[in-house]
Order: sequence, then C-alpha cells, then structure tokens
Amino acid sequence: MSTVADERPQGTVPGTVPLGRALGPRIAAVVVLLAGAGLLVRAIGDAAQHGVTVDGPWLAPLIVTSGWVVLGATYLIQSWTAKAAAGERGERAPRASWFVPAALMAALVGYALVLEYTVVGYVPATAVFFVAAARLLGDRPWREVILRDAVVALALSLVIYVAFTRFLDIQLPAGVLPL
Repeated sequence: MSTVADERPQGTVPGTVPLGRALGPRIAAVVVLLAGAGLLVRAIGDAAQHGVTVDGPWLAPLIVTSGWVVLGATYLIQSWTAKAAAGERGERAPRASWFVPAALMAALVGYALVLEYTVVGYVPATAVFFVAAARLLGDRPWREVILRDAVVALALSLVIYVAFTRFLDIQLPAGVLPL
C-alpha cells in the first residue's frame, strides 16, 4: 500500500488557508458591509423624515445603499467560501499586486487634474482615461484591443457629453472640441 506525501506548508491544518492571506479580503468585506449598512440606516432615517416619493430626492439613496449592502454581504460570503474551498483543496491564495489599483488611482487623479486645470475638455480626457483604464484592467495584447478601446472610448465619451449637455442641461468642459 502506498501513501501520499502531505504537500501542505508545515504548521498548517488541513482545510485552512494561511492566516495572513485569509484576513485581508474578509476585513475589506466587513468594512464595505458596515459602511453600507450605516449609510442605509441614515438614508432610511432621512427618507422617513421627509417622505419617499418616486420623483423625490430620497428614493435614490435608499436604492443605492441597499445595493451597497447586498454587494458587501455577497463579497463577505464569497470571501469566506472561496477561502474554505481553497483550503479544502490545499491551495494557497495568490499574492495580491498593488500595481493595478495604484495605477488606476493615479490615472483617475490625472484625469481629474486634466479636467480641472487644462483646456483639453471632457471628451478627449475621458477617451484617454478610458483607454488607459481598459489597458490596465485588461490582459490581452495591446495591438489586439487598442482600436476597439479607442472607438468605444470616443463613442462613449461623446454620448455622455451630449446626454449631459443637451438633455440634462449639465455643462461639462467643452475644451478644444467645438461641441
């Protein structure tokens, strides 16, 4: 009779994931859930005080914060079940990379600065930001997706610009394009 060697890291118990890697997503999920619950309680209080109507300003916060709580709870459940499933298979969680979130944050700050302090305007700045964000979040080669991303970014930026400026009467920076 042959035996299978135990390939788990020394000091771990079967069905568990190393503690340092298991806590991060769970803590984030709890924070998201608690923040959403707190905002939902506040939205319910404001709505009860002022009354909720379909065309009033108190319905949207109720919907958004309810969705936030549902997503936070879903994330918390997934973080527990994913860690348990990985632990049962004896897998270790992959290390998280902070490059993509940090680069997206830098791109977002740059986008805001371009909109506020330059004459570029909404459409070009948004199109460039969209392409940069799609590139950071995507894993396909640059040559395969650059044309698609650029076309979608330009079309989406134009549609949003026209919708806000023409239909909602909210002015966005026109910039260098005579729109």
